[in-house]
Amino acid sequence: MPFNKFLFTCSFIFVFIGSVYNQTTDSVKVKALNNYINFSNESTHGLLIVHRLLENFNKNINKFVDLPDQQINFYSNKDLPKDIFEDPENWFYDISPNEWYTKINNSKGKIPSAVEVKLNNSASEMKSIISGVNSIRFELEEQIKSLDLTKRENLSLVYDKLEKGVNLYKNFYVKQLILEGDILAYYKTLKFGVDEMQFPAVLHAIDGVYKTTRVALKGLYDKDDDNFSEVIKAQEAALSKFEAINLSDYNSTRLVNSRVQLYWANIKRQSAESLKVQKAFSESENVPDEYKLYDKYYYYYNISVINKFNRYGNGVVFEMNRIIDYLTIPVLRYFEVPHYFKVIYPKLLEKTDFLAASDPIVKALPKVVKGRSVVTATRTIKVDSFLVDLKMYDHKIVDKDIVSLSFNGDWIVEKLEISEKPFEFTLKLNQEGKNFLLLHADDMGRQPPATIALSYVYRGKKELIILNSDTLKSEVIEIIVHK
Repeated sequence: MPFNKFLFTCSFIFVFIGSVYNQTTDSVKVKALNNYINFSNESTHGLLIVHRLLENFNKNINKFVDLPDQQINFYSNKDLPKDIFEDPENWFYDISPNEWYTKINNSKGKIPSAVEVKLNNSASEMKSIISGVNSIRFELEEQIKSLDLTKRENLSLVYDKLEKGVNLYKNFYVKQLILEGDILAYYKTLKFGVDEMQFPAVLHAIDGVYKTTRVALKGLYDKDDDNFSEVIKAQEAALSKFEAINLSDYNSTRLVNSRVQLYWANIKRQSAESLKVQKAFSESENVPDEYKLYDKYYYYYNISVINKFNRYGNGVVFEMNRIIDYLTIPVLRYFEVPHYFKVIYPKLLEKTDFLAASDPIVKALPKVVKGRSVVTATRTIKVDSFLVDLKMYDHKIVDKDIVSLSFNGDWIVEKLEISEKPFEFTLKLNQEGKNFLLLHADDMGRQPPATIALSYVYRGKKELIILNSDTLKSEVIEIIVHK
């Protein structure tokens, strides 16, 4: 063989081998990155367990304050005496968060050191946070057992400890987002061959469902739901593309495996269920009594939507990650998102006697509520203070109207039979955005439609305004501050 031809052949072989080597190396890097995601996801699972324990502590202490003879039950900590994030018996995990953290440390050197330092710093901070979360439940138990809770200053110590839990959950999410951003940024620099990155249409459809649902959860977490109808439409479009894929078209591939088909069907089902409850949120459906003190955002984020997303409810992320694992494609696993914790104070310690909206800024009046269209009143309620005293009663003829009244999307009274005796309440208006009251008829009484009178004082003069509602439409009226 001529020397030049030999050199060309050798160069081709070296380029080919180098290409294969880089692809293999990048696949190994993805596995290393996924260790961080596994650590984060299993930590999120553990945080859920402690979240439930902290909620129980909070509720039991509140009962003790409001009903001093209430017995406080600590069975939860007795049943879970060890580090929830360690779990050597593997009750809650296949591999615990602390074990994943060890795997991270044992697999150093697979990714560039500058990137690894960033990721390790975030993982280390998250590890410190979950350790603090695990400790706080025992600290709370010890406080409650050792302190005289009839003294207000001791109660304050307990509630301060619960508030520490609030901050730990917030900080975990902040650190997770930093970790996630750094992982995604580095992953985009990796290169893979066509033979490695198989089933692109399938991966794109999965990604669309994941990302649009994530946007919805972020809106609930941030209490930013002014464009929530558009968020729902984006999810519906992503789910439609997902449902358009028929796995049987991928004959003779791993996608026709029965397990993958089961995971695929679960994603469809859970996504549809998630959309259903999100629509209920957007139409101001009632929140269960148990969660009224927490507010609608807490209920829909922590209870209704996230369990269709995270692993503990066999949510879509769990199924997506199982598909990725089964197909052995070098793509990143998906992050779950953590719950957030909120402290509820007992009635005896509440310092306010007004109703405040859970939505901090309302940008538009509602168009649909509980499946009914909403009509905007031609008048407005003009007030001269952000604290407004109102009285609601039946207008003219008492005919057993039963109504619900919403303030800025929160139901302040539900299925109340109104009479000539006023129902009195005080509103604390939002200082930004819009404020409104919405009348929803549950029963129109003997003489439809349901009609209520609202009285209030504006610039020293009593004002009266009438609202109407029937079974086809509700009426909303805007409250405007004129000082």
